[in-house]
Amino acid sequence: MFRFLLKSLAIAFGMGIILILPLLFANTQHLPSTPRNKTVKVSTPPSTTKRPQLTKDKDREVRFQQTKFYRTIIDNNLFRPLGWSPARPKESFRLLGTRIPTDGKTPPQAIIQAIQGNKTYMFTTGDTLSKDTTITNIQSKQVTLEKSGRQRTLKLGTTIWLK
Repeated sequence: MFRFLLKSLAIAFGMGIILILPLLFANTQHLPSTPRNKTVKVSTPPSTTKRPQLTKDKDREVRFQQTKFYRTIIDNNLFRPLGWSPARPKESFRLLGTRIPTDGKTPPQAIIQAIQGNKTYMFTTGDTLSKDTTITNIQSKQVTLEKSGRQRTLKLGTTIWLK
């Protein structure tokens, strides 16, 4: 039994050597001999061409193209968790209520809370909430604000009372 194991092991070893040796010698390449002590100097002439200067419009266009190109990578980042969405900007004002008069003598009023200072104010149409935010329209349960030429609407929500 022991002889049988030795014989089969010797046959397997011999077959392995027969299969591996051609593979080892098949990929060898003979490299040409290079002189060892020979130094090579390479000289390049100085550049006589100047780099073109970008104008302001051209420079702005190049920057815009780069940002537009990379915006796709930033928006669709592979390493964000599944279901990720960007944080919504926090509103700086909250509409607490509106008062619409039935007679035409008094203007409509809105009760607005400034979230930063946690103070409540009463405003009418045309009043300024902050240095660049004005009230343009007051309707029942909603107020239209204008900030830097953009309009947004504050709506009366019932969730603030349900705490």
